[in-house]
Amino acid sequence: MRSVFVPWGVALGESERLFDDLSRYTRVDGIELLDFHSQIEKANYGAGISPALRVLPSSDGLDLDLPVVKGDEFRAAERFMSEARSRGFKITCNFVPMWSASEKFVRTSLVDVRGSHLTGPGDFPVHGCPNNPDILRFGEFMMREFVRTWPDMEIMALNHLEYPWRVSWVNPKIDVESLFSCFCKACEKSAAEQGLDFPRMKREVRSLLASLSRPSSWKEGGVPPAVNADDVVHFFLRRPYLAEWLRFRMDSMTRYSRSLIAAGRQAAKEHNPKLRFGMEFQLPSLSPLLGTDFLALSSDLDLMIPKFPDYLPGSVIPLFAKELASRGGLDEGALLKFIRDAFDLGPGPRRYSAYDEPRHILLYSNAYDYSIFERQMKYLKPLLGKVPIQPYIWENNNDGKGLKRKIEALANAGFDDFFLWSWEEGISTEHLRALKGIL
Repeated sequence: MRSVFVPWGVALGESERLFDDLSRYTRVDGIELLDFHSQIEKANYGAGISPALRVLPSSDGLDLDLPVVKGDEFRAAERFMSEARSRGFKITCNFVPMWSASEKFVRTSLVDVRGSHLTGPGDFPVHGCPNNPDILRFGEFMMREFVRTWPDMEIMALNHLEYPWRVSWVNPKIDVESLFSCFCKACEKSAAEQGLDFPRMKREVRSLLASLSRPSSWKEGGVPPAVNADDVVHFFLRRPYLAEWLRFRMDSMTRYSRSLIAAGRQAAKEHNPKLRFGMEFQLPSLSPLLGTDFLALSSDLDLMIPKFPDYLPGSVIPLFAKELASRGGLDEGALLKFIRDAFDLGPGPRRYSAYDEPRHILLYSNAYDYSIFERQMKYLKPLLGKVPIQPYIWENNNDGKGLKRKIEALANAGFDDFFLWSWEEGISTEHLRALKGIL
């Protein structure tokens, strides 16, 4: 299956045109839809004026605040999915249970090591904690309802089951401290029940952050010796309470994920017995540090969907390198190369070419290295032959040549099927026509 992301504005406003163009110009036989209406679909990640709305008929049966679309909008979504399936397109739901659009839910947010509540992106003011019982009830309810009310869905793809980073796009800057979550009351309670020293873990995390803000012990302008992602993990393992904290939050996310999957499978028995469950997860080399144990969760799932996003080498990693270099007195370029090497992103360009302003949350146009697919295969190797793998790639700024190179690189790595995130202009008639023979 080759599946393309379709924003709801296109799905509900240009459905006939879309079906005809996809059939005429591409090999696409799948359509992925977000489980919500949101400004994010237009690459607007600023604070929202109005809340994102889940594409559900109601929130009846849940005693928590859950904004949903109007009845006529839901019925229009039903018609689109039914028509898409009748045209031979397989429907995937991109399900993001940890983001809440309700301000009333702030108490359930992740809390970073500073004590700050973390928001979701755009019009989601809350990024919930997997240890919070209300976030679990919220996610299980939505899972059951999407399975029940989206009967034409063929794949339920759980997404963003990870601890986030936060980037300000107005004046692009990464909030390094946001990476160090969660230290909320629910996590404190869960840790105590497991006999873990939660205050000690928090002190060790604070110590690490403090060390990042001190001048580096490496030679001026230098970087540490070449390492790989395993070495980065071992860095934490040599610090027992950091290792304990990483394991605690990964186990917390795994339990949460398995609870949602179990709720979905139970609902599917009655409403959609052939429904497949998958998970979209961040770049394989990076996922463990973000709390996603994709190897363990693969035994619970029917499809694994590793992401290979442009925004990682094209925005997030350069911003992270810039911030760490400024704190530790390091050479920014050398540190950026070190991070790329550590996580097998590929060497990248000698000189980064910046956009005048962020485009589709990208700062640089030439940061993507097409060797990334082969480089990441060693992290996916334990899954081969056990569960199907279908990578997720992006097309930004209608870069058809870049998309062609990605598809060719995927084929060389053994993948013909993939998911594609393409912004609204990427599925226009003009652009789809230009992609004939590529997509």
